[in-house]
Amino acid sequence: MDEPAPAAPPLDEVAGAAPSSGSLRRIFAFTLGGTLLMLMPLLVVVGLVARGGTASPATAEAARPFDLPGLQGDRITQEAFTGRVVVVNVWASWCGPCREEAPVFQRLAREPSAAAFYGVVRLDQPEPARAFAREHGLDYPHAVDDGTFARLHNVTVLPTTLIFAADGSFVGRIEGPVSEARLRMLIEDAAAMGQSQGSRR
Repeated sequence: MDEPAPAAPPLDEVAGAAPSSGSLRRIFAFTLGGTLLMLMPLLVVVGLVARGGTASPATAEAARPFDLPGLQGDRITQEAFTGRVVVVNVWASWCGPCREEAPVFQRLAREPSAAAFYGVVRLDQPEPARAFAREHGLDYPHAVDDGTFARLHNVTVLPTTLIFAADGSFVGRIEGPVSEARLRMLIEDAAAMGQSQGSRR
């Protein structure tokens, strides 16, 4: 005699064995969110490398008042920042990346452009700094920082390059050696900012 076929499980048990569509959506969202969080540092690094140098996020800073001794015995103040796009390179003679980027500054500073170039010597002695500037043809003005400029502009890395528009407003910062393409782009951005402000007056 045939045994009776086993009874099918109740429908509510079958439904409970498989996740609901709401549960599936929650699992998918959790998995996607976790994956994006894991990838975020990599995406940030890739973005910085693509831009050339390590660029800090732009902040609402501007050229702030300072009065520092010049490398050649004069004084350099914030008045150097008025009326033109200004590129400020903070460097030291013992800094390897500073030596690496020096040819970029030599080339761009000698080109006719809307930008004025200034150096700020940090954590260095005047004599080796003067020798470094002569060796690399950096014949634009240089100030010797006593910590004032670095503190005002939050400079913690050598080299650091800051770009300001003609009105003194902050345009961009590059921490580490600059690439020529990146520096040219920031100078153009600063010049365009000045033109747009002038057209609104």
